[in-house]
Amino acid sequence: MSKQQFLEDKTGTIRLSVYDKNYITTPTSALITLYTTSGGVLQAQATATVGSNNEMTYSLTTTHTADVGLNFKAVWQYVISGVTYYETQLFDVVKNILSIPITDDDLYAELDSLREANKQATGTATAGAAGSITDTAKLKQEDDYWKGGLCKIIAGTGVGQERTATGNTQSTGVITVTPNWVTTPDTTSVYKIVRSFSVKIQQSFKKIEQMIYDKGKRHQLILESSQIEIPLIYMTIHFIALDLTKEVDDKWSVIAKAYWDRFNESFNSLKLEYDEDASGTIEGDEEQTGPGSLRIRRS
Repeated sequence: MSKQQFLEDKTGTIRLSVYDKNYITTPTSALITLYTTSGGVLQAQATATVGSNNEMTYSLTTTHTADVGLNFKAVWQYVISGVTYYETQLFDVVKNILSIPITDDDLYAELDSLREANKQATGTATAGAAGSITDTAKLKQEDDYWKGGLCKIIAGTGVGQERTATGNTQSTGVITVTPNWVTTPDTTSVYKIVRSFSVKIQQSFKKIEQMIYDKGKRHQLILESSQIEIPLIYMTIHFIALDLTKEVDDKWSVIAKAYWDRFNESFNSLKLEYDEDASGTIEGDEEQTGPGSLRIRRS
C-alpha cells in the first residue's frame, strides 16, 4: 500500500492490513499511537477497530489533521494468535490530494477495441429489482468483481437499459446498479456485464504518482488532476495490452509498445501547474513547471 494522505482539517480513516505468505492475517485486537512530524505525541495509545475484512482502522479527527506535514507516524500494536506485533506506518496531511481523472470511457475513446477485450459475462436473470439484477447460475465471482463495470439488458424485459454496477455479492449472484432501472428486469431479461478497468487505472495512477515523487515533485502539490489525464490513459492501455499479449509481436504486444512510447513522450513533456510553496494556490513562477527529464524503463 502506498503512503496514505489526509486533507488538512478533515476527518479520515487510517488503515492497515497485515499479510503472511500472501494471506491477510486476522488480528484479535489492535492499538494505535500517533506522532507528529517532529516526534511529539499526537494521539496517545488508543483502541483501533479490526473489521470483518481483517483490516485495522482508526478514525482521524480534525485535531489529528490540523497541521500540514509529511511523515506523521502511526505505530500499530496488534495481537495475532496470542503474539503481540508492532508496525510503523507513515502518513501525510496535505492541502490537496491528486485524484484519478479518467474512467473506462476515456480508455474506450482512445482505443475502442478495449470494449471487447475486457472480462465480461452474459446470462439470463433469475430475478430483478429496482436497483439490481440477479443470476444465481453465472454470477459467482468474488464480491465486487464487477464493481464499476457496465451492465446492459440486451434482450427481454428492460432491453436497451444500461447501468453502472456498484457491486456484486458472490453468495447471492446479485449485481447492484446505479441509477435504478426504469423498467425492472425479470426472468426474461438477458444481460451483458463488462468488467471495469478500474484496477489497472488505479495501478497506473499509483505508478505515475511515484514517478513524479521520484523526480523531486510532491504529487499532492499538483492542484489540477486533469494535467496527468493523457499520460494516465496511455500508461493504463500499455498495461492492459501487456496482460492481453499472448505471444511476441501479436496485436496486443504491438499496442503495448506503442502506448508505452506515447506515455514516455507525453509524460516527459508535461508542464505542471505546481504549488511549489504549498500555499494552496498557483502563483507567478509556479506556473508551468515540468516534471524534469525522466528516464523510464519497463519492468
